[in-house]
Amino acid sequence: MKTSTNHFLIFLFILFITSCSKDTIEGPTTDESGNSNTGNTITTPCEFNLSDVKEGETITINCTLDLKGKTINLPKNVTIVFNKGALKNGTLNFTDTGIIDGELLNVTLTIKGDVKLSKNEFEFTPNKWDIIEGKVNDKVAQENTNKFEALLLEIKKLNGNVFKTDLLDAYFKVDGLLVDAVPAIHAINIPSDFHLSMTDNTHIRMQPNGHFRPTLLAIYDAKNIIISGGNLHGDRDTHNYNSNFVDSDGATGPTHEWGHTMEIKGGQNITIDGVTFNDPTGDGVNISGIYHYFDTNHIKSENIVLKNNTFKRARRTNLVITSGEEIYIENNEFIDGGIDTQTSKATAPSSNINLEPSRFRDASTNELIEYERVSHIYIRNNKQIVNDIVSNPNAGDFQLSHGNGPIIVEDNEMINTSVSFTTTDGVIIRRNKITQGSITAGSTDNFDRTDFVFGNEVYENTIITDKTALIVAGNGVIIKNNTLQGAAAIDIGPGATDKTKGTSNAIIEKNTLKASNVGIRTINTMKNVNINNNTIEMLEGANFALVIANEWNSTTEESNFIIKNNTITGVKTASETGAPPCLIGANYVTITENNFGDVQINGGSNINLTKNDIDANIGASGIAFSKDAPNSIFSNNNNNITTYPSKTPLSIKCIETKNGITLSNSVITTPNNCIEK
Repeated sequence: MKTSTNHFLIFLFILFITSCSKDTIEGPTTDESGNSNTGNTITTPCEFNLSDVKEGETITINCTLDLKGKTINLPKNVTIVFNKGALKNGTLNFTDTGIIDGELLNVTLTIKGDVKLSKNEFEFTPNKWDIIEGKVNDKVAQENTNKFEALLLEIKKLNGNVFKTDLLDAYFKVDGLLVDAVPAIHAINIPSDFHLSMTDNTHIRMQPNGHFRPTLLAIYDAKNIIISGGNLHGDRDTHNYNSNFVDSDGATGPTHEWGHTMEIKGGQNITIDGVTFNDPTGDGVNISGIYHYFDTNHIKSENIVLKNNTFKRARRTNLVITSGEEIYIENNEFIDGGIDTQTSKATAPSSNINLEPSRFRDASTNELIEYERVSHIYIRNNKQIVNDIVSNPNAGDFQLSHGNGPIIVEDNEMINTSVSFTTTDGVIIRRNKITQGSITAGSTDNFDRTDFVFGNEVYENTIITDKTALIVAGNGVIIKNNTLQGAAAIDIGPGATDKTKGTSNAIIEKNTLKASNVGIRTINTMKNVNINNNTIEMLEGANFALVIANEWNSTTEESNFIIKNNTITGVKTASETGAPPCLIGANYVTITENNFGDVQINGGSNINLTKNDIDANIGASGIAFSKDAPNSIFSNNNNNITTYPSKTPLSIKCIETKNGITLSNSVITTPNNCIEK
């Protein structure tokens, strides 16, 4: 017993010495009721003040110290530690190399001097900073904005670079007169070298307004930023679209389509991870540069990662890039971009993603002027969907309007939505799974345009739709190894108001196609278009396997329009292949070494149809002319033409000219190898 008593006395002595260390000051450990307070802030008044703190001391705050409006000047190397206490109503001025725990900071305490936080992480509590949550008037919402942004900057100043917030649901006023036409000036701006960390419980809301271009959260000429988690809410369904707001530089925006939940303008090394963007009047996220691309002062947005985010119901577009490079868009969900809601109609382009840099050619010099530039864009492993496509037929889609490669769209899932490109080079669209959507590869406006539109590829995609699966137009695209099913599998060259435009410098090869109406259809003008080695299965009710047109009219150069080595099957009749007929009314086309059904000639000229295996439908002739096709060859090295006269009472011929049709002498129809069954 004596030994145990001695040990206990030694323990008490050590504890006493430790508790009374000269470089540590602590308050009481019980609350006003005499009970230990281990949960909330201890409200017991401190029995000490900070006026006599010595250099190098550590002060532990486990009580409430009211500075009563005073400024306390602290000596060098003072550390203030939080232990469930509070500091309030005054100013601490640190002489040199001070340290303070972030838990002690609040709206009533001013920190000055040479001081930093003890940890780089700061945990935000709204009630410590007089952030008023819930619906509020404009004045309170403006105060929320001012206080919140000021706190972000203060934490950054104190060497804190991770700002963590959990429970927060508040409105922030981010509209007002613009200075120097910088929309982000009224936004909540995120400083460089900073991480705003939010949770699913964090809701930052735009105060309803009538401004035509407010921004909720902004990254403006800033670097090395992470924004993670949280929910950003636009004011789409509470916005005053009738406002005739005119800003200080005279700009107006009657369509109110420029309100963003986030804007990245001149941002570099930025990561946006796990954020949900809801209901902006314009765009969910808008990425651009500062000053024009050709300006020596241009500040680009580059090395930006958007991952694991959810974009919902942007009135214009969920994600827009007007200027930027090295942008990675990965594992996001894009939902209902550009849909109508009960209180607001969508506005063009009504999409999920849009790349739309502004660039023009000088009318007098033909020099390209790039006001903006988009390049090195990677869109991977995302999901995009429009939930009610019947009510919103024009919503959704990844629209690559303009841009310079590489622009990669790969391994995405698309439901009721599509992907398209227009004036681009170096686009690769591959391994995407598309349901009730399509791919549009180019525009007829860019027919034979090799300055901007070249080197685009579409391959290994899977599309199932009841409309057209894939559209090819404009210049410079390779379509290969896709699995496509639709009413029409591939349309080539549609959309031109000028029939001399269509598709140029394109290869469509090694695709597996299924179609319920038309397998492949060409429209308008084909130049250097090769359709080779495709397998086409025509489904029940299909009318034509191929519908081939070409408005080519030049006699000084070759169209080089070739359809070669394609295999077509179907269920049209009990013929061996069951392939429905091909309808041809083209100028300057070579159709060779294919295996398909009977052929119907509906005009055209300079058609070279040779060395094909033609398996006619029962009741049909092998090749039937309903119009003349001058300067055409339908034999040469022979076509193998199989007909079935024994299976029908109709008059069946290997080659038939319809009543009233006279073929020109320049049409050659023999010899062919005619097989009757």
